[in-house]
Amino acid sequence: MGHEALVVGGSGMLAEVSRWLAHTGYHVTVIGRDRSRLEQVAKKSSTPDRFTLLDLDYQDTTALKQAMSQLRSERGPIDVAVTWIHNTAPEALSVIQHEFAYQAEEWRLYHVCGSRAWIKPPFVEEVDSCLYRRIILGFVWEEPVARWLTNDEIACGVIRAIETDQPQSIIGKVEPWERRPGY
Repeated sequence: MGHEALVVGGSGMLAEVSRWLAHTGYHVTVIGRDRSRLEQVAKKSSTPDRFTLLDLDYQDTTALKQAMSQLRSERGPIDVAVTWIHNTAPEALSVIQHEFAYQAEEWRLYHVCGSRAWIKPPFVEEVDSCLYRRIILGFVWEEPVARWLTNDEIACGVIRAIETDQPQSIIGKVEPWERRPGY
């Protein structure tokens, strides 16, 4: 097996991250709820044969556990996971961590978080062989107002975070907190 990547939520704002990982040599398993959007990720890639597409709702813990177990048995260990998991699925990150916890090689988990993670970081347990990396999505200040990041800005920032591999990366700004859009 070659390099393996997992992208959860990889058919939306992380679609370009999924394509970039495939372009750089990874076989990429992409999880999303919408089959047609998943297919577009591979179809718009220069390397469509480097994708496994899993249409499932990661909020369904049982289905996610089954899918991760099957992925591990079919594809082997993973090298990188990039996850955009909403707080409506509090067990999803742990399921992924535990499924790949005991592989021999270290792997990196890039956890993409909303701006609130700057104020209150999510609890993430330490798991064997998993190097946890937090990526916080901030905002852009454009005088005289702020706006949220675009999908392209998010994708470029996540790619940069993977390339620099720091424990925490911030895309955009998170301070001053009271200047974020809509507040």
